Amino acid sequence: SPSDPCSFLYSRHLMSCEKKMQSRFPGPWYQDQASIQELTVQLQMDHLVTASMEGFAGLDYEVDFVAKLLSWAPALEELEIEWEGETDCSRVLAKLLALPRVSPRAKVIVTF
Repeated sequence: SPSDPCSFLYSRHLMSCEKKMQSRFPGPWYQDQASIQELTVQLQMDHLVTASMEGFAGLDYEVDFVAKLLSWAPALEELEIEWEGETDCSRVLAKLLALPRVSPRAKVIVTF
């Protein structure tokens, strides 16, 4: 909310980062909205400690999302995934457990 001091400070920090990026990386890279949006998501994940996903079916795009989450959240300690897929989960679980993590404390917990 606008009256939340944390939101204000975050917005100010993000604007400062964008200005620095524009001066350091002028041209096409800075104008690439996907790159800017990805950086914004990364900045927002810096303090994420726990996360949960419901209705996980093991689809490729869901596994890709978990991979991004694990690579963007340096403070992550626990990601709980509620499995609701109808396919054999052993292949998907092997993929999930093999994903690289930026946080050395990150645990992936799958419940059925």
